[in-house]
Amino acid sequence: MRVDDVDPAAMTDAQRALYDWYSTGPRAAPDSPFALVGPDGRLQGPPAIWILSPPFGQALQQIGGAVRFGSRLPARAREIAILLVGHHHDSAFELYAHRRAGAAAGLTDADLTALAENREPAGLSDVEVCCFRVTRRVLEHGTLDDTDFADAAGVLTEAGLLELVTIVGYYNMVAWQLAVFDVRPPS
Repeated sequence: MRVDDVDPAAMTDAQRALYDWYSTGPRAAPDSPFALVGPDGRLQGPPAIWILSPPFGQALQQIGGAVRFGSRLPARAREIAILLVGHHHDSAFELYAHRRAGAAAGLTDADLTALAENREPAGLSDVEVCCFRVTRRVLEHGTLDDTDFADAAGVLTEAGLLELVTIVGYYNMVAWQLAVFDVRPPS
C-alpha cells in the first residue's frame, strides 16, 4: 500500500469503532469467503484505507453492508456484477475477494472464467442474465437506453435495478480507491 497500515493498538476511538465492524459480525464470520482482518489483526482491502477517515469509512461500510447483506438480488447475480466491475478495472483485491464470494454463491470455475473473459456464462437465470447485461452496458456506456431500462426493470423491478446500479457504482468507487492507494490482496 502507498500508506502505512493503521496499527490496531494505536487507533483512535473512532477508528476502533470502525475496526470493530470488520473484526466482528457477518464480515468476520468463520464461513465468510474472504477476510478483511488479517492474521496479524490489521485491516485488509478497502477497510485498510477507510480507517484513515472514520466518518467516510463509517459511511462506506454502511453502503458495503447494504450491498453485501441487504440486497434483494440473489447472491450469484450480485457477484456476477461485482466480478464484471473488478475485471473492468483489473482490481486485484476485488477479484481476489469476489472470486471467492462468487464461488461460495455457486458460480462455477467455468462461470468465473467466462466473466474474466467478459463473456456471458452459460445456464444463468433470467435475473443473472439481466444483471450481466445491465452491468456490461453501464460499464461500457454509463447508462441504459429506454428499452434496456424497461427490460431490466421488468426483470429486476425498479427497486432491484436501483440496487444493481448502486452495486456497480459502489464497486467502481472501491476499485478506484484500491488503485489509487495500491491496496493488494494478501499474499
